[in-house]
Amino acid sequence: MQFATPRMTPVVKVILIASGVIYLLQLLAQSQGISLENILGFVPARLASGWIWQPFTYAFLHAGMFHILFNLLVIWSIGCELEGTWGRNTFLGFFFVCAGGAALTAGIFSLVGVGTGPYTPVVGSSGVVYGLLLAYGILFGERTMYFFMLFPMPAKYFVMLLGGVALVSSVFSRNDGVAHLAHLGGMLFGFLFLLGMAAWRKRSRDGFGAGERLKKKKLKKAGHLRLVRGEEEDPDEPKHWN
Repeated sequence: MQFATPRMTPVVKVILIASGVIYLLQLLAQSQGISLENILGFVPARLASGWIWQPFTYAFLHAGMFHILFNLLVIWSIGCELEGTWGRNTFLGFFFVCAGGAALTAGIFSLVGVGTGPYTPVVGSSGVVYGLLLAYGILFGERTMYFFMLFPMPAKYFVMLLGGVALVSSVFSRNDGVAHLAHLGGMLFGFLFLLGMAAWRKRSRDGFGAGERLKKKKLKKAGHLRLVRGEEEDPDEPKHWN
Protein backbone atom coordinates (compact mmCIF):
# COMPACT_ATOMS: atom_id res chain seq x y z
CA MET A 1 0.00 0.00 0.00
CA GLN A 2 1.36 3.40 -0.98
CA PHE A 3 0.34 6.77 0.42
CA ALA A 4 0.92 10.08 -1.35
CA THR A 5 0.60 13.49 0.27
CA PRO A 6 -1.38 15.84 -2.00
CA ARG A 7 0.19 19.16 -2.88
CA MET A 8 -1.63 22.02 -1.14
CA THR A 9 -3.55 24.23 -3.55
CA PRO A 10 -4.56 27.88 -2.98
CA VAL A 11 -8.35 27.58 -2.67
CA VAL A 12 -8.21 24.46 -0.49
CA LYS A 13 -5.68 26.21 1.75
CA VAL A 14 -8.02 29.17 2.27
CA ILE A 15 -10.97 26.84 2.97
CA LEU A 16 -8.99 24.88 5.57
CA ILE A 17 -7.75 28.03 7.33
CA ALA A 18 -11.17 29.70 7.28
CA SER A 19 -12.87 26.58 8.65
CA GLY A 20 -10.30 26.26 11.44
CA VAL A 21 -10.56 29.92 12.44
CA ILE A 22 -14.36 29.89 12.42
CA TYR A 23 -14.42 26.72 14.51
CA LEU A 24 -12.25 28.44 17.13
CA LEU A 25 -14.61 31.41 17.04
CA GLN A 26 -17.51 29.00 17.58
CA LEU A 27 -15.88 27.66 20.71
CA LEU A 28 -15.06 31.15 21.98
CA ALA A 29 -18.59 32.40 21.32
CA GLN A 30 -20.05 29.32 22.99
CA SER A 31 -18.04 30.05 26.12
CA GLN A 32 -19.67 33.48 26.17
CA GLY A 33 -23.16 32.12 25.68
CA ILE A 34 -23.37 33.18 22.01
CA SER A 35 -24.51 30.75 19.33
CA LEU A 36 -22.84 31.36 15.98
CA GLU A 37 -24.78 28.38 14.65
CA ASN A 38 -27.98 30.45 14.72
CA ILE A 39 -26.27 33.33 12.89
CA LEU A 40 -23.98 31.65 10.37
CA GLY A 41 -25.47 28.15 10.33
CA PHE A 42 -28.28 27.34 7.93
CA VAL A 43 -31.73 27.65 9.52
CA PRO A 44 -34.26 26.84 6.74
CA ALA A 45 -37.11 28.86 8.24
CA ARG A 46 -34.98 32.03 8.24
CA LEU A 47 -34.10 31.93 4.55
CA ALA A 48 -37.41 33.56 3.59
CA SER A 49 -36.69 36.32 6.13
CA GLY A 50 -33.61 37.47 4.25
CA TRP A 51 -30.83 35.45 5.89
CA ILE A 52 -29.46 34.69 2.44
CA TRP A 53 -25.85 34.24 3.55
CA GLN A 54 -26.62 31.15 5.63
CA PRO A 55 -26.74 28.61 2.72
CA PHE A 56 -23.05 29.35 2.16
CA THR A 57 -21.58 30.31 5.54
CA TYR A 58 -22.93 27.18 7.26
CA ALA A 59 -20.33 25.07 5.45
CA PHE A 60 -17.54 26.68 7.49
CA LEU A 61 -19.07 25.80 10.85
CA HIS A 62 -18.87 22.35 12.47
CA ALA A 63 -20.53 20.46 15.29
CA GLY A 64 -17.44 19.01 16.93
CA MET A 65 -13.78 18.09 16.64
CA PHE A 66 -14.34 14.81 14.81
CA HIS A 67 -16.77 16.50 12.43
CA ILE A 68 -14.33 19.20 11.36
CA LEU A 69 -11.28 16.92 11.22
CA PHE A 70 -12.99 14.37 8.98
CA ASN A 71 -14.43 16.98 6.59
CA LEU A 72 -11.20 18.96 6.29
CA LEU A 73 -9.20 15.76 5.78
CA VAL A 74 -11.37 14.84 2.78
CA ILE A 75 -11.31 18.39 1.39
CA TRP A 76 -7.52 18.40 1.63
CA SER A 77 -6.88 14.91 0.27
CA ILE A 78 -9.39 15.03 -2.60
CA GLY A 79 -9.97 18.74 -3.11
CA CYS A 80 -6.33 19.49 -3.89
CA GLU A 81 -6.31 17.07 -6.80
CA LEU A 82 -9.64 18.32 -8.13
CA GLU A 83 -8.50 21.94 -7.89
CA GLY A 84 -5.29 21.02 -9.70
CA THR A 85 -7.36 19.35 -12.43
CA TRP A 86 -10.04 22.03 -12.83
CA GLY A 87 -8.32 25.23 -11.78
CA ARG A 88 -9.14 27.65 -8.97
CA ASN A 89 -12.31 29.26 -10.31
CA THR A 90 -14.02 26.02 -11.33
CA PHE A 91 -13.17 24.35 -8.02
CA LEU A 92 -14.43 27.33 -6.02
CA GLY A 93 -17.64 27.37 -8.05
CA PHE A 94 -18.08 23.63 -7.46
CA PHE A 95 -17.54 24.10 -3.71
CA PHE A 96 -20.26 26.73 -3.34
CA VAL A 97 -22.69 25.00 -5.72
CA CYS A 98 -22.44 21.84 -3.58
CA ALA A 99 -22.77 23.89 -0.38
CA GLY A 100 -25.79 25.83 -1.62
CA GLY A 101 -27.37 22.74 -3.17
CA ALA A 102 -26.98 20.72 0.01
CA ALA A 103 -28.56 23.51 2.06
CA LEU A 104 -31.40 23.94 -0.44
CA THR A 105 -32.16 20.21 -0.41
CA ALA A 106 -32.17 20.00 3.38
CA GLY A 107 -34.24 23.17 3.61
CA ILE A 108 -36.95 22.07 1.18
CA PHE A 109 -37.44 18.72 2.89
CA SER A 110 -37.35 20.21 6.39
CA LEU A 111 -40.15 22.64 5.50
CA VAL A 112 -42.40 19.68 4.67
CA GLY A 113 -41.53 17.85 7.86
CA VAL A 114 -38.70 15.63 6.62
CA GLY A 115 -35.20 15.94 8.04
CA THR A 116 -33.77 17.93 10.90
CA GLY A 117 -36.58 20.52 11.10
CA PRO A 118 -37.02 24.10 9.80
CA TYR A 119 -35.65 25.76 12.95
CA THR A 120 -32.69 23.45 13.54
CA PRO A 121 -29.35 24.92 12.37
CA VAL A 122 -27.47 22.84 9.81
CA VAL A 123 -23.68 23.17 10.00
CA GLY A 124 -20.69 21.56 8.35
CA SER A 125 -19.17 20.99 4.93
CA SER A 126 -20.36 17.38 4.68
CA GLY A 127 -22.58 18.20 1.69
CA VAL A 128 -19.54 19.61 -0.09
CA VAL A 129 -17.50 16.56 0.91
CA TYR A 130 -20.06 14.24 -0.66
CA GLY A 131 -20.02 16.35 -3.81
CA LEU A 132 -16.22 16.19 -3.96
CA LEU A 133 -16.28 12.42 -3.48
CA LEU A 134 -18.80 12.11 -6.31
CA ALA A 135 -16.59 14.16 -8.63
CA TYR A 136 -13.56 12.11 -7.66
CA GLY A 137 -15.43 8.88 -8.32
CA ILE A 138 -16.44 10.10 -11.78
CA LEU A 139 -13.06 11.48 -12.80
CA PHE A 140 -10.88 8.84 -11.16
CA GLY A 141 -13.29 5.92 -10.99
CA GLU A 142 -10.70 3.15 -11.18
CA ARG A 143 -8.55 4.39 -8.32
CA THR A 144 -8.71 2.47 -5.07
CA MET A 145 -10.51 3.92 -2.06
CA TYR A 146 -11.11 2.32 1.34
CA PHE A 147 -14.61 2.06 2.74
CA PHE A 148 -14.43 2.51 6.52
CA MET A 149 -10.66 2.73 6.01
CA LEU A 150 -10.57 -1.08 5.65
CA PHE A 151 -12.27 -2.38 2.50
CA PRO A 152 -10.59 -1.50 -0.82
CA MET A 153 -12.75 -0.86 -3.87
CA PRO A 154 -12.72 1.28 -7.03
CA ALA A 155 -13.66 4.91 -6.38
CA LYS A 156 -16.78 4.69 -8.57
CA TYR A 157 -18.22 1.88 -6.43
CA PHE A 158 -17.17 3.66 -3.25
CA VAL A 159 -19.23 6.68 -4.30
CA MET A 160 -22.24 4.53 -5.20
CA LEU A 161 -22.09 2.80 -1.83
CA LEU A 162 -21.72 6.12 -0.03
CA GLY A 163 -24.75 7.55 -1.80
CA GLY A 164 -26.75 4.43 -0.99
CA VAL A 165 -25.87 4.67 2.70
CA ALA A 166 -26.89 8.34 2.75
CA LEU A 167 -30.20 7.52 1.05
CA VAL A 168 -31.04 4.69 3.45
CA SER A 169 -30.01 6.83 6.43
CA SER A 170 -32.25 9.69 5.28
CA VAL A 171 -35.22 7.28 5.43
CA PHE A 172 -34.49 5.22 8.54
CA SER A 173 -32.32 7.57 10.64
CA ARG A 174 -34.24 10.82 10.54
CA ASN A 175 -33.76 11.66 14.20
CA ASP A 176 -30.04 11.05 14.62
CA GLY A 177 -29.16 14.73 14.28
CA VAL A 178 -27.42 14.28 10.92
CA ALA A 179 -28.67 16.06 7.79
CA HIS A 180 -28.45 13.05 5.46
CA LEU A 181 -30.55 14.83 2.84
CA ALA A 182 -27.93 17.58 2.71
CA HIS A 183 -25.35 14.92 1.83
CA LEU A 184 -27.53 13.71 -1.04
CA GLY A 185 -28.12 17.31 -2.10
CA GLY A 186 -24.39 17.94 -2.26
CA MET A 187 -23.97 14.91 -4.51
CA LEU A 188 -26.93 15.86 -6.71
CA PHE A 189 -25.88 19.45 -7.29
CA GLY A 190 -22.27 18.39 -7.75
CA PHE A 191 -23.40 16.01 -10.47
CA LEU A 192 -25.48 18.75 -12.13
CA PHE A 193 -22.45 21.05 -12.02
CA LEU A 194 -20.33 18.42 -13.76
CA LEU A 195 -23.02 17.92 -16.41
CA GLY A 196 -23.18 21.64 -17.04
CA MET A 197 -19.39 21.93 -17.23
CA ALA A 198 -19.21 19.03 -19.70
CA ALA A 199 -21.95 20.57 -21.88
CA TRP A 200 -20.23 23.97 -21.87
CA ARG A 201 -16.90 22.47 -22.87
CA LYS A 202 -18.57 20.45 -25.62
CA ARG A 203 -20.21 23.60 -27.03
CA SER A 204 -16.86 25.39 -26.87
CA ARG A 205 -15.17 22.59 -28.79
CA ASP A 206 -18.01 22.39 -31.31
CA GLY A 207 -17.93 26.15 -31.81
CA PHE A 208 -14.20 26.10 -32.38
CA GLY A 209 -14.54 23.19 -34.79
CA ALA A 210 -17.35 24.94 -36.69
CA GLY A 211 -15.18 28.05 -37.02
CA GLU A 212 -12.32 26.02 -38.41
CA ARG A 213 -14.62 24.21 -40.85
CA LEU A 214 -16.08 27.53 -42.05
CA LYS A 215 -12.60 28.95 -42.57
CA LYS A 216 -11.55 25.91 -44.61
CA LYS A 217 -14.76 26.09 -46.62
CA LYS A 218 -14.14 29.72 -47.52
CA LEU A 219 -10.57 28.97 -48.56
CA LYS A 220 -11.77 26.09 -50.70
CA LYS A 221 -14.45 28.25 -52.31
CA ALA A 222 -11.94 31.00 -53.07
CA GLY A 223 -9.68 28.46 -54.78
CA HIS A 224 -6.03 27.71 -54.38
CA LEU A 225 -4.91 30.68 -56.55
CA ARG A 226 -5.37 34.33 -55.69
CA LEU A 227 -4.01 37.52 -57.25
CA VAL A 228 -1.60 39.50 -55.13
CA ARG A 229 -1.28 43.14 -56.24
CA GLY A 230 1.59 45.35 -55.29
CA GLU A 231 1.27 48.83 -53.80
CA GLU A 232 2.01 50.43 -57.18
CA GLU A 233 0.56 48.40 -60.00
CA ASP A 234 2.73 48.47 -63.15
CA PRO A 235 1.07 47.20 -66.32
CA ASP A 236 4.43 46.06 -67.62
CA GLU A 237 5.15 43.92 -64.57
CA PRO A 238 3.91 40.34 -64.52
CA LYS A 239 1.13 39.35 -62.17
CA HIS A 240 2.19 37.22 -59.15
CA TRP A 241 0.00 34.33 -57.99
CA ASN A 242 0.03 32.57 -54.66
